[in-house]
Amino acid sequence: MGQREHEAPIYRAPSRLALALACAIVTGCVSQPPKPPAGTPSPTLPSPAPASSTQAPAADSTPPEGSPAAEALRRLSLMRPLEGGIDTPIIHTQIHGYLMVDAADYSSKGFGNTQFSVRRADINFQRQLWLDWLFYADSQLVDGHLEFKDIYVRKETSHFGVVTIGNQQEPFGLEQYGSFRNTTFLERATTSALAPSRSIGVTSSDFRGPWIWSYGLFTAGTRDEGRHQRGLALTGRLAYMLPTENGPYHLAVDYSTRRYGPDNDQRFDSAPEVALSNGVDFLDTGNIQGSNKVQRYGLEAAHVSGPFSWQSEYMEAHLQRDDGLPSLRFRGWYAYASFMLTGESRPYRESNAIFGPVVPSSPWNGHGGGALEVAVRLSRTNLNDDDVFGGQETNLSVGVNWYLDKSVRLSANLVHAIDLDKPGSDYDGKHPSAIVGRLQYQF
Repeated sequence: MGQREHEAPIYRAPSRLALALACAIVTGCVSQPPKPPAGTPSPTLPSPAPASSTQAPAADSTPPEGSPAAEALRRLSLMRPLEGGIDTPIIHTQIHGYLMVDAADYSSKGFGNTQFSVRRADINFQRQLWLDWLFYADSQLVDGHLEFKDIYVRKETSHFGVVTIGNQQEPFGLEQYGSFRNTTFLERATTSALAPSRSIGVTSSDFRGPWIWSYGLFTAGTRDEGRHQRGLALTGRLAYMLPTENGPYHLAVDYSTRRYGPDNDQRFDSAPEVALSNGVDFLDTGNIQGSNKVQRYGLEAAHVSGPFSWQSEYMEAHLQRDDGLPSLRFRGWYAYASFMLTGESRPYRESNAIFGPVVPSSPWNGHGGGALEVAVRLSRTNLNDDDVFGGQETNLSVGVNWYLDKSVRLSANLVHAIDLDKPGSDYDGKHPSAIVGRLQYQF
């Protein structure tokens, strides 16, 4: 697992997973309650049995069940500010967003020095324009840096499906193409180093029966997670959804080719699977001089069977260089499985062949509820080839997600680096571990 600090963090007790999640839970009690339907009584906690008159109650800092303090905490946990977004009827614009707050801990700093950071803060605007065109604009605060993400207009047509014009995510990869807030783990796998990011372009997306496709022509775009696309590209994704009695199977292929202009050196890097607020990535080739053309290939597979699901991807990037320099080949893969302990199922969206958000069948009500998910992932990405040593990283991740309702999610990940290979790096041959808890709230 690549780290962004100069010391490899190694944990001393797996029990810290529970503490990091608890920190996120405490932080998560910030919201505004939705108004209950008229005539719906507010649920109350049962009254405790009266204490014996002959024995004083034991001292306990936890408020007794049914006390005013317990009722206040219950009401606080149900608060949801701006739930459902903001609808401005005068200018006919919808405003939505989300916030991700992380609490991470590293042995190099001692357990008492837990690091808190705002991983992402997002706000987006939607407005219906003339002739059924939809305008969408999205900006994010990512690790303290403001980035403009998707800014486009979109329309559903009769011959070309959904046409999107503007700055957008190129259709490549199951994790990469889907929304960051819907990923099973807190961070995408390190294979994201090989996938294209956002660019300005024109795309067409459609589906016929079990076939779903998206393709587009792209040029440069805004900075996305510190990455900046250059040159001209053609990118496409073709997926096949096979329905079975045990649930759908997803199969897909991805392809992208991008040619760079002069003085546009290419760089491949990936944020670690536990994001830190500062420092550098372990997987990073730096600027590769003489970059001329890059071709990317991807394979996707996934299956959902009731509460159980698995997902896997393989990616390659072939970089051609000028001045007689040898071509480079980078590759990576990941595979994970998840299980919903409360019986829900990960929703598969056939319209664009990605997974949507998990919605609990029994939302949190102050006493119990929500959806609980456990998952495990193995990933490996190799950015070492010929004269370029961008690093090779193999990670094992274990995750727990508690979806209180459609707005609030509490998560914790434990990530262990099985192998780090980067000659000359301080991390070469080491096996650091890290842990992070997250509160995610969207409106």
